[in-house]
Amino acid sequence: MFRRFVSASAIASMGIACAVFVVLLARGLAEQRFFPLTVVWCFAPLAWGLWAMIAPSAWVPGRLPIWGTILGLVAGLLAFFVLNLPWRVFGIVAPLVWRGIGVFVIVVFYYLLWMLVRLAYRSLGPPASDG
Repeated sequence: MFRRFVSASAIASMGIACAVFVVLLARGLAEQRFFPLTVVWCFAPLAWGLWAMIAPSAWVPGRLPIWGTILGLVAGLLAFFVLNLPWRVFGIVAPLVWRGIGVFVIVVFYYLLWMLVRLAYRSLGPPASDG
């Protein structure tokens, strides 16, 4: 279980560091309006680690990218429909079609990142009986 948590949290932490670097490079973006996004980012490693821990044992490590895709769907729906981050961060009202495309992009992005989680999980040591 700990291997699951560590592998998922490590990838999420690196992803956040890269995203923050991009935001800092674009000096105009580093304003108060990014506060909701940074708050959400602070919880990502914990959420990813817990999500990895509750993955069905039969899915570890082979189907971790699919498991991450489910999390990406939840995150995309929360970001675009519940929290309405396009409006909060950029001050724009995104049409429903663009929000759907945003959710799709997040789902694909999460799938790719969770392929890295699977790789990190495998590289942390020999297969164990932790599922």
